[in-house]
Amino acid sequence: MSPLHPRRIARALLVGAALVASSGCSSEGGDLEGSVSALIDLHYERAEAQWSPGELAISFITPQGSGVNTVLKVSAVVGDMIPEGYTGPLDINLAEVLGDGAQRGAVGRSVLDEPARTFPQLEVGALKVGSTATEPGSRITGDFHVTFVNGTDVFSGRTIFGSFEATVQQ
Repeated sequence: MSPLHPRRIARALLVGAALVASSGCSSEGGDLEGSVSALIDLHYERAEAQWSPGELAISFITPQGSGVNTVLKVSAVVGDMIPEGYTGPLDINLAEVLGDGAQRGAVGRSVLDEPARTFPQLEVGALKVGSTATEPGSRITGDFHVTFVNGTDVFSGRTIFGSFEATVQQ
C-alpha cells in the first residue's frame, strides 16, 4: 500500500465533509430563468411567502436603499383549495379560470426607477409548494413556471420559471 493512500483518503473525507456542509446552506438568492430574462433582470436576493385571506404570494426580492424591489411576485387564489388545518403540499394551476372569470394566478413586478410592468394572462402556469405552513418564520420550498399567452405585449409567449425556499412573513 502506498504511503500516500491514507492522505488521499483523509483529503477525500475532508472535501466530502465540506461539500455536505455547504449543501446545508440556505438557498437564498439566485436567478429566475426563462425567456423573460432577456428583457428584464430576474436576479433576487431572497424569497418571501405571504399568506392573506385566501391567497398565497411568493415574492422574489432585492433590497434597495431603505426599501425593497419585488423582482417578481407569483400569487394565487387558494382559499377554495386548502381545507382547514391542512399544512401539506399544494399543486396550483395558475392558469385556471375561476367562476368570476379571473385566473387563479397572477404575476407582478415592482422595481424602483422602472416603469410599471404588467404581464399578459397566463397560457400555462403552475406553482408547487411543499407545505402550506402559515406561521411567520416557517420555510416553504417549491417551484413555479409560467408561459404568457401569445399577443402583442413584449412579454407575450415568453416564460419564467424557478425554484425557491421562501420565509413566511407576518
